[in-house]
Amino acid sequence: MNRNQRSQWERYLPLGVLIILGGMVLMGLLLLGALTLLPAAQVEKSVTVLLNGQAQTTTTRAPTVAALLDELRISLLEGDTVSPALNSRLSPDLVVRVAKARSITLTVDGQSQVYRTLLTNPAAILESAGLTVGPRDVVRIDGTRTNPAQLTNWPVPVTHISLQRSIPLTVVDHETTRQIETTSTTVGEALFAAGITLYLADAVTPNLDEPVAADMTVTIHRAQPVSIIADGTTVETRVRGQTVADALADAELALVGQDYTIPNEDTPLKAGMYVRVIRVKEEILTEEATQPFEVVFQPDSSLEIDQRETVQTGQNGIVRTSIRVRYENGVEISREPVEEIVAQEARNQVIAYGTNVVLRTIDTPDGPRQYWRRIRMYATSYHPAALGGDDRTAIGEQLRKGIVASNPDIITYRSEVYVPGYGVGMMADTGPLYRPLFIDLGYSDDDFVPWSRWVDVYLLAPVPAEIQYLLPE
Repeated sequence: MNRNQRSQWERYLPLGVLIILGGMVLMGLLLLGALTLLPAAQVEKSVTVLLNGQAQTTTTRAPTVAALLDELRISLLEGDTVSPALNSRLSPDLVVRVAKARSITLTVDGQSQVYRTLLTNPAAILESAGLTVGPRDVVRIDGTRTNPAQLTNWPVPVTHISLQRSIPLTVVDHETTRQIETTSTTVGEALFAAGITLYLADAVTPNLDEPVAADMTVTIHRAQPVSIIADGTTVETRVRGQTVADALADAELALVGQDYTIPNEDTPLKAGMYVRVIRVKEEILTEEATQPFEVVFQPDSSLEIDQRETVQTGQNGIVRTSIRVRYENGVEISREPVEEIVAQEARNQVIAYGTNVVLRTIDTPDGPRQYWRRIRMYATSYHPAALGGDDRTAIGEQLRKGIVASNPDIITYRSEVYVPGYGVGMMADTGPLYRPLFIDLGYSDDDFVPWSRWVDVYLLAPVPAEIQYLLPE
């Protein structure tokens, strides 16, 4: 490079530097503007979502509240609330509050709908739904019928509210007129709910199955109450006829042969009258009667106790009688014997029962014990709490395990018995005497075990002085 060329270069060098520096500044400004113009979705922000009071903090590039909820898969239904509004732009550290409404089932006069609300109190829910509860309306909260005055102070959130509105009715019953309000759907149900008794012969206008309508008038035409006693049954009926015969016809009761009534058939009916039907039957018959044989027991020392042996079989006697009999309402009024023949004499049955007591041994959890009798008995169990806290037995012992109750004629007081599965017990209480082969096993309240089955009961030695050799069947 010669001297002239170097002078030109040195002259233009500051201008090039300025151009380069200016270009760099311009690029920086363009880059800053691009960053400034980036959409909010490109800038991460930390936001907090309160969903029904539960906090969740998340980092998001969503531009708006709506986009954030979509990102978190939080769907909104009718009645849900969001703060701030869905179209609000997100900013760092923003708190988004979401309150989800509850689905409440409202059933009004049998028609159900789903109602979504943030409310939990039934009074507030009904008010928000534009429903007013009358004093005689039927309100059920989650299936529980409640007084309308209690709705405001209902203690727990509800899920189902049922409202049945009452309808005013006028009831004309014979000579009495009364006003009722009902939540029933038919005339018959309304009368039943009002405690109005109807009888078969009563006439009701409109019909009992007619739907209830507001301000309806229901008229009851009462029939006369009459009681008819016939064939062992008392028929309470109501009739519109005039005589006893009319009452029998309404009750579909016919008189046959010599049957008659008290009072007679042409007697005028009166309210509350009793009519008796007398059925008459008269016949001559031959009757064969059985004379049952008697069972006679006799002791036998050659037989072991509780063994029996039939010494003589019994035979019934037979008596044939020809008689003339008259019956009224199945009751014999007169009897005239014609002839009586003894066709077969009765013969007693003789049964020998054992009185020989033999001691045997049985193994118990406490070791071998001698017993002199084994009885098949039905075992139950009891404890003080089942007796209202009474823990004293018939002979003054404290009720606990090891105390049993039975018939003292069979098992004497203070004697010992062994029951497999229970152990050794002392007879110290009286069981139900109408169930002689019965034993009640005692327990305390703390160790009670229920029993209800047949068991073998072993009567342990020593042998008592008095023994009931014949046990009931």
